[in-house]
Amino acid sequence: MKLVFASNNAHKLEEVRKILAPLEVLCLRDIGFVGEIDETGTTLEANSLLKAQAIWNWLQEQGLATTISGVFADDTGLEIAALGGAPGVYSARWAGEPSNDARNRQKALCELAGVQDRSARFRTVITWINQHTVQQVDGVINGRMATEESGNGGFGYDALFIPDGYDATFAVLPAETKNTISHRARALHALRELLLN
Repeated sequence: MKLVFASNNAHKLEEVRKILAPLEVLCLRDIGFVGEIDETGTTLEANSLLKAQAIWNWLQEQGLATTISGVFADDTGLEIAALGGAPGVYSARWAGEPSNDARNRQKALCELAGVQDRSARFRTVITWINQHTVQQVDGVINGRMATEESGNGGFGYDALFIPDGYDATFAVLPAETKNTISHRARALHALRELLLN
């Protein structure tokens, strides 16, 4: 089964390929897609669908849709309780354009300065599209925001997010642990189940 993941993000691709193995996962570079997909949706569901649909349409236009089993795309957001669920769908570009992980983390620390309730959750929505169906699955992990950055692993807000049941951030935890418990891992396992059943 050959799948196209609507991303070129190296960190995400590594995580996706590990979890979906032995399924073959191609990225946008692998299929020759070099365009930009504007994420104009106001929800994770909308952006995930927008990306998957754009790539599926492109594959059809190129006459490549029959060579793959389908396309999937994800959108992920950090939802901080004390901030009313922000940054949510705007997580990647919360501190402004161009998007910058370090500036986003700094903004989170500033917004939470002196705040007692540091509960938060990561949520990933994955859209799967092929000739027969459009389906969505999601994955959630609850946790809390640290008061300072910790760790060098991961990306995005990983250096600030401590998952429930752990005393270390995603950036400190081994990749194997993160890949087992993360929001994206949970969404990918739901996708894997969908594809294999």
